[in-house]
Amino acid sequence: MAVKFNISQISKSDSNRWFAIMDGTGDVGLVLFGWAGEQNVSELITGQPTLSSFPTENELEAFVNNDTGIADYYKDAVENNSVKFQGPSNKYEPIIPDSDVG
Repeated sequence: MAVKFNISQISKSDSNRWFAIMDGTGDVGLVLFGWAGEQNVSELITGQPTLSSFPTENELEAFVNNDTGIADYYKDAVENNSVKFQGPSNKYEPIIPDSDVG
């Protein structure tokens, strides 16, 4: 399995299930990233060659952190329920804030 850059879809049979959709560089250029779903069940089609796919979550995390220039960008996005992250993550859990009911 290898990282695939500048593709437009992740087919159901593709083993690379982790993805990043870019429209430039850095945080501003990062459109969406995360999990494409189970192999042989779901697919992801962008229609534009802005998609990169990764065989593991670790490789996606390294790419996202490097591209944004922020060491914990990926972890923070997952834990803080960023709209840019499509989960679930196998590494991090969203942080659910305590609610003050009363």
